[in-house]
Amino acid sequence: MADTRPKAPPTHFTEREAAELIREASAHALTSQASERPLTREEVLAMAREMGLSEASVEVALAARGQKDQDRQKLRKDLLGLATHGFSYTIVIGALTLIDVLTGPSWWVVWPAIGWGIGLAFHAMGVTMTMARRALKVEDDE
Repeated sequence: MADTRPKAPPTHFTEREAAELIREASAHALTSQASERPLTREEVLAMAREMGLSEASVEVALAARGQKDQDRQKLRKDLLGLATHGFSYTIVIGALTLIDVLTGPSWWVVWPAIGWGIGLAFHAMGVTMTMARRALKVEDDE
């Protein structure tokens, strides 16, 4: 039969568990206040001091957050570029195929389709590799 007694809370935590616990408690405390205005930088620094954190550690966290935002923005730009490239490929090769079919069955359209397709494949591979590197970096940071 399964033990249904409530378990005692743990008495020891790893650094990662402690950081997660403090992060969750902070988030809960901030959301329970239901303040509509955003916190200022000074207020965040004051909160950090109350928790015993240095101003330098907050600045490091802010810099890391800024870098993550820049990385996300670059990824969005790369994905939009790839989507635009794929859309252009589809429209132009479709039009060339239509011209080829209407002017005679020589099938010359295969050559631009293959050439441009190789370029599109390399573009997709580059974006995919960037996404994979970013995922590994995020995984390493956690």
